[in-house]
Amino acid sequence: MIKHILFDCDGVLIDTEIVAAEVVTNWLNSEGVDIDIETFISNYTGKTFTDILKILKSKRQLAEDIETAQAVKFMDAEIRRNMRPIAGVDQMLASVPFTSSMVSNSAADYVFEAIQMLEANHIFEERVFSAEMVPKGKPDPAVYLLALETLGLDKNEVIVVEDSVAGVTASVAAGLKTLAFLGGTHVRDGHAERLLAHGAHEVIHDHNMLSIYFDKLT
Repeated sequence: MIKHILFDCDGVLIDTEIVAAEVVTNWLNSEGVDIDIETFISNYTGKTFTDILKILKSKRQLAEDIETAQAVKFMDAEIRRNMRPIAGVDQMLASVPFTSSMVSNSAADYVFEAIQMLEANHIFEERVFSAEMVPKGKPDPAVYLLALETLGLDKNEVIVVEDSVAGVTASVAAGLKTLAFLGGTHVRDGHAERLLAHGAHEVIHDHNMLSIYFDKLT
């Protein structure tokens, strides 16, 4: 029996994946990295900024002497300035018949800021699980395993809502039923197929469809 929903933040509740792609792509271009926004969305959506920079440095596409912490701070600030909800999220959250948590690769204070913007403090309370809390972020399953342990829930009592390959990979590796959410503006053709190929159980196109799905579980 389902008792709890684990929501990703960016790309599921907050429409910042496209903003992140624009901000990071522009910054990388300024540092001499030849990458366009479509390539970034296909390859890096859902990963932490720190991991993205590490990958690009390992490929020798980004200079080793780039200060990661400073770059991440700049990009994070730009994305926070452009934070906005995904269409229909307020109605969906108001109708969820289960308790809920946020499980995100973003910093915990960013997630709490998003919750504040959504006026959803009463829904999530203090139930936020961030990649900061574990050795590795998504696609590693550690943050989902931490959520299960902290909440005292069994795998079959939880459903995950994710929008990225990294997120789906993490939740599926944790043994959790995962819905592939396609309501963000960053979603491109073929995205549903990619998420299903990485183990997502079902495709959800928008928050109205998600509300209907949850209603059927009660």
